[in-house]
Amino acid sequence: MNKKGTLDITIVISCITGMVLSYVYLENVLQKQTSLTILGAVGTIFLFLWFIDCGKYRRRREYDTGRAEISEILLLGEDNNITDTWDIYRKTSIVFGRDEGENQVDVSLRNTDYAGTVDGEHAVMNYSGGSWYIEDLDSENGTRIQRNGEDKPYRVSSREPCRVEKGDIIYLGLAPLKIR
Repeated sequence: MNKKGTLDITIVISCITGMVLSYVYLENVLQKQTSLTILGAVGTIFLFLWFIDCGKYRRRREYDTGRAEISEILLLGEDNNITDTWDIYRKTSIVFGRDEGENQVDVSLRNTDYAGTVDGEHAVMNYSGGSWYIEDLDSENGTRIQRNGEDKPYRVSSREPCRVEKGDIIYLGLAPLKIR
């Protein structure tokens, strides 16, 4: 719960406490009714605000959860063992390549067994509309994607982004990167 929600609930509890105390200790009927009405109205307003804030928080969390579904990229070795990982949580764009100093890459395969098959700036993966998409950057050895559960990888175009899902394997040249 956020700070505003905590404050809203605290005010509601204070209003309920004030209503109980007013009912028990005030003897004048007009004062008692006025106090109960005002505290009840204030408590109801803050309870309503708390419900609205809970809905916003829940929607925001659902969005973040959907986006966080893909949070890592794993470099696979010869026996499908993980040899390196990159955290992509909260990123919106990732450039893959072989960083030689002049390139701006987020995932560098320079010091891997596959470096010879990866261009300086090989491919880019962008987050848009709630999904990740990969696009080849006219690389020499191309980019392919193998869907989770399928046997055959498909070539990724440099002109049309391809949607990436959790469990897919992306091949940059010969470098296999699993999406997790």
